[in-house]
Amino acid sequence: MLIAASVRRATTDEIADWDALIETNPDGGHMVQSRAFAETKRFDGLEPVFLVIDTPAADADAAPITERIHVLALEGSVSLGRYWYLPMGPTATRMGPVVEALREFASRERGLLVVKIEPHLERSPERINELVAMGLEQSRDMQVMTHTVVLDLTMGEEELFASFSQMIRRQVRGATKKGYRVERPEPTQETFDRMFAMMGTVAGGKGMAGMRERAYYDEFWGRFTRAGTGRFYFGYDDDSGEPQAGIFVTTAGKTAVYKDGGSRPDRKINGGSALLLWTAMQDCIADGKLAFDLAGTPPPERIDDPTHPFHGLAQFKLRFGPVSSFLPSFDLVLHPVRHRLWERVVRRVEWRIKAGPDTLR
Repeated sequence: MLIAASVRRATTDEIADWDALIETNPDGGHMVQSRAFAETKRFDGLEPVFLVIDTPAADADAAPITERIHVLALEGSVSLGRYWYLPMGPTATRMGPVVEALREFASRERGLLVVKIEPHLERSPERINELVAMGLEQSRDMQVMTHTVVLDLTMGEEELFASFSQMIRRQVRGATKKGYRVERPEPTQETFDRMFAMMGTVAGGKGMAGMRERAYYDEFWGRFTRAGTGRFYFGYDDDSGEPQAGIFVTTAGKTAVYKDGGSRPDRKINGGSALLLWTAMQDCIADGKLAFDLAGTPPPERIDDPTHPFHGLAQFKLRFGPVSSFLPSFDLVLHPVRHRLWERVVRRVEWRIKAGPDTLR
């Protein structure tokens, strides 16, 4: 028996309980599907739209199995219409019914030009071809976490630690033995100041690759910490009171994310960054998280390319585990002529004149 999927807007009660609900998604939920992320993206002129999709996970004559997916859509607008971007979603066991239901639902949204989806599934030529066969147009890698290192927290602390490279294990043990101190500071303005300053020392003072303006970080860190889904870790290698390194970790959904990091170039104890991450992972295991995402590497074919902006950080992250690559985004085009006009002509002109988020670039 074939059961169709359905799409609707979330209720007020569902939106209020959103972070708990995304944990029931087939993929367990992720930072970019959370309520705090939705509210942060208003900073970029994107409005959150909360959707609920009910879809068959399998066909069964007697007792059909269904999945419920809670999906965040970020709505923006360009001169030719509105668009929705669904970061790292929707993810379902069977994508065909989901795509058809989204197409039907979105076609009733007046002025909606395209829906950009991004199923959080491992990349393969077969999966890409399957989605293209559903009438989707392959787009680009939108998230830095399309290529990343994801660690399985369900294996437990001992097995997880043993899976790290010998260098990381040595650094963690050495930093611990030499008295490197890890603290979880309160999310005050002083904490924000210190974290941003440490991020700015990366790459010889150029800052993190893709680093945003200070106001964006204040918004991001503030939203997540107020929601209880973000925490700072600071590491100290002396008694000066100034942290030597810091990281910010999000815990929305079942996958924790190492979102931001930075350190002072001068250090008295080596291995502090590895110890910070290991401490965060241990906390996430205690919290029942399933995975820990180190948030961004080059694609596998460029992993040794020194010109890639993530090259330096990737050399460190790869000592924790291998690269996992997920699907790129796909465009569900609702108005082909206007969309083609946007892609081929208007986009190049409009983005020179009007600054805006890059979700439809």
